[in-house]
Amino acid sequence: MGSKRVFSKLFSIFLILLFILFVVGFYTFYNAKGISYLSNASESCNNCHIMNEVYNDYLAAPHSKKVNGEARATCIDCHLPHNFIDKWIAKAQSGLGHAYAFTFKLNELPTNLTANEKSKKMVQDNCIRCHSDYASVAINATTMINPHKDISLSCVTCHNGVGHKRGF
Repeated sequence: MGSKRVFSKLFSIFLILLFILFVVGFYTFYNAKGISYLSNASESCNNCHIMNEVYNDYLAAPHSKKVNGEARATCIDCHLPHNFIDKWIAKAQSGLGHAYAFTFKLNELPTNLTANEKSKKMVQDNCIRCHSDYASVAINATTMINPHKDISLSCVTCHNGVGHKRGF
């Protein structure tokens, strides 16, 4: 009978902690405008003040210009994979990473954002996906900066500032 009582007490504590975790998670999701991240709208990328300059650059760049009422390209079109599952995995990883950084490393945030290698590859792949007619003749073995090193040109090597001024 005693072990049943201990289990019941531990289970009650577990449920209370689970409820607290849910409330804190909901509060954070609500205040971080989490629902906006479920959309493809570029405006959601401007929820954090650190993105204001990048977002304003995007608005001034060619990809944000409207065609038939829609932006030519959204932030997601360039910065996330287009495969459904990969896109949502990348969104979740990015969101959790940002939430962690803004919660625990606020004083360590960079003032000038730079893309990591994974992001650069994603952007390059998306440039080619949208502009395959141009890219197929421009991106090839002859675009190597140095044939003795594995450093090839990317679309943004020449077209830096097309998406936003700060580049990569």
